[in-house]
Order: sequence, then C-alpha cells, then structure tokens
Amino acid sequence: MHEEMRRLIAAFAGDWLGTDAVQSGPAASSNGVGKGRMTVRPALNGHHLLLDYVFDRGADGTFAAHGVLTWDPDVAVHLLFWFDDMGYVPANPAPGLWGPVEGAEEPGAEGYTFIRTSPRGRARHRYWWPVPDHMETAIDRSADGGLTWTPFLKGTYRRQG
Repeated sequence: MHEEMRRLIAAFAGDWLGTDAVQSGPAASSNGVGKGRMTVRPALNGHHLLLDYVFDRGADGTFAAHGVLTWDPDVAVHLLFWFDDMGYVPANPAPGLWGPVEGAEEPGAEGYTFIRTSPRGRARHRYWWPVPDHMETAIDRSADGGLTWTPFLKGTYRRQG
C-alpha cells in the first residue's frame, strides 16, 4: 500500500459525528444547522476509502452522499469521487492534495483539499484535523472557475470509539 494511502486512512477512517452548518449567501438555497454523520472505511485491500455521509436538518430534511477517496500513484494525486442525493453524476473525480488548508481558522493547518468541477461550477472540499480525532470540514462554491470562493457548508466532527 502506498504511503499516501496510509496517511489518508489514518486521517479519515472511522465513524464521525458532528455538526454541519449551511452558510448564508448566494451559494446556499437555505441556511441551517444540523447533525452530520460520516462513516469512512477502507475497501479493496486498503487501496480505497468508502465515505458515507448524512446531514440531518430535522424538519428541513436530510442530504446524503457517498464518496470514494483514493490515491493515484501514476499522477501523484488524491482523488475524490462524489455522489449525492441531488442526482448529478460526476464527469470526473475531484483531484486533491495534502497541504496547507486555505481559510482554516488554525494557523498552519494542514489537510486535504479537493476541487470538483461540473457544469454548475466548482466545489472545494476541505478536511483538516486541528487535534487527533477532531475533523473540521468546509465546502465552498465558485461560479467563476475558482477565482473567488463562497462558503457553503462548515462542519466540526469527532471520531467515535
């Protein structure tokens, strides 16, 4: 198993519970705070991670997604394949790298940043760990090819068990 995949598994694998908040602004169809749950498991001899995500906003409904995280050694990049209950099929996986996390509240924070591109614009997924077993997440949207980003979703999670 590649060292990058070991790092990905160490960071992500487990059951995570937390709070997500849809940020106000033009990228959000509605605001709101809800409970987030992620289950992340290694698959296929540890070559991939399967991520199942649910954002429950009670009476305002739920949002569910399934992701596959992996490392492509041929091009030295992490990849995120993202499917959600909005029904859009990704044309390509989102490339990502480990490094400084732009916009993180913790100075010098390092983590993963993935950028998805679709006909509807770009989405930047950021994941970082300020302390062990505590994950911060953020999704931003861009309608101008990534020149400017608008916050969409912010989450704080704790690894369970």
